Amino acid sequence: MSEERRDLAALAALTAAALASRLWFRIDHDEDIDALRFALGVERFDVASLRPHAPYYPVFIAAAKGLALLGAAPRAALALVSAASGAAAVAFTALLAREVAGRRAAAFAGVLALASPFLWLSSEKLLSDMAGAAETTAALWLCARGQRLRRAAEDAEAGSAAREASAARARTAALVLLGVGLGVRLSYFPFALACLAVIARSEGGRLAWLARGRDLATGALAWLVPLVLIATPRDLVATTWVQGLGHFTRWGGTAITVSSPADRLHGVVWGIWANGLGGAWPDAPAARWLGAPILLALLAAAALRAAPLRRAARAARDQPELFASALAYFVWALLGQNIAFKPRHWLPLVPLLIVALAAGAAALSPAFRPAGAARGRALRSAAPAALVTTLAAQWLADAIALARQHQAPSPAAAIVGFLRDAGAEQRPVLTRDLDRMIQEGAPGRRPVRVRGDDELVRAVEQAGPGGALITSEALSPAARDALAGRGYAISIRFARPRSRYVDALWSDLALLEALPAGSPAGRAPPRSPRGAPAG
Repeated sequence: MSEERRDLAALAALTAAALASRLWFRIDHDEDIDALRFALGVERFDVASLRPHAPYYPVFIAAAKGLALLGAAPRAALALVSAASGAAAVAFTALLAREVAGRRAAAFAGVLALASPFLWLSSEKLLSDMAGAAETTAALWLCARGQRLRRAAEDAEAGSAAREASAARARTAALVLLGVGLGVRLSYFPFALACLAVIARSEGGRLAWLARGRDLATGALAWLVPLVLIATPRDLVATTWVQGLGHFTRWGGTAITVSSPADRLHGVVWGIWANGLGGAWPDAPAARWLGAPILLALLAAAALRAAPLRRAARAARDQPELFASALAYFVWALLGQNIAFKPRHWLPLVPLLIVALAAGAAALSPAFRPAGAARGRALRSAAPAALVTTLAAQWLADAIALARQHQAPSPAAAIVGFLRDAGAEQRPVLTRDLDRMIQEGAPGRRPVRVRGDDELVRAVEQAGPGGALITSEALSPAARDALAGRGYAISIRFARPRSRYVDALWSDLALLEALPAGSPAGRAPPRSPRGAPAG
């Protein structure tokens, strides 16, 4: 069997293993409000009703709708799209590593991507993140392939025109794919703009900018035109404006709404190291401390591979799209995304980090020079593979453990299930973010959305002697103190927390009970964090 066929067979086996593992741990419940809105969008797409929320993710929804037409339930369709996207991301990570650092790095990157806890868990979510990351990685692979073909054309004495034409087609395909990807996950737009700028600048002239802008626009128009035709233009503009304004000024977790530099720096380190790379952290699984030295060694090898500065400059010249788009997205995520509480916003950078780790491992071989030529060659070949295999094994065990935890309902979904199963009740459920989930999942309940402490305190007082239920994300310390000052006792009615490496934002969400002093209900036994009477 030829080398090319062996590589193709290995890539097919890697992709199949990735798909099987992601499907094995798939879920069928709404973890949060975003997942619910995606499921509602698959059932019936409606911009005005936020089915799903802006920017509506039309390509992602269309893919899930296609599976739904074949008989899949909405949530099953979303799970299939995410799992397939996760498998594709593993394959394209390996392909990207091959273009950047060769066959050995491709093997390392494929193994690490398959085992990565962050990539695995993201492939289980019923969200558009994994699909967007897979599309972005595929486009970057096309860019890297185009650069390799261009360099080959420059070095070749014969056949350079054919190679240059192939390189141009790869760049065109990358930009069209990035345009389509804006309909998968619009927040990954820095990759599209950076690649457009780098490619157009390298080709030079106004005509190049127009031609490459046309390529990107072609991909974007493929979903934008149907979206405009399906949605009422007035609803599309009005809903997008309200959602966009809210994202940047009230709930989006941007540098405007979460302005603390310390919080945002913590979000960078915890998000990229402890989540994206599965690094050790005080509350992370203890086994990560075994893999941390290897992870640091591979990161150091990747950094040394780019040193001194002339090598880094050469690498940036060889793969300018990768460097420019990674930097552009990092700046955007740092300022415009909720990185303080949602590490998933670092997801599209993780395949690039895995490629860097794989390239560092592949570059380690020359560093081992023991006595004896034959023994030296064997050690130089085996040592990096042993490091990668050990890290992948630790990652794999971590990924399986997290995926198993993920199969249980999220804290938010568990609360909705508790409210549904407990039966109808007159007391209101005061919440800041779960009202839509409660309306859809526990229709016998009466959720009341509160937007501030004063509104919550008034709602509790208006609930009467029976008190009120409160989801914990709506109860600030100030509101708790205000209720205590008015004689209300607050206790846990139900909670089912799970690891914040599975639910980064609402890992300890609970359903609370606020009862006025002297109320008969206030003398009921307190509830344990699992929802059963304590004692």
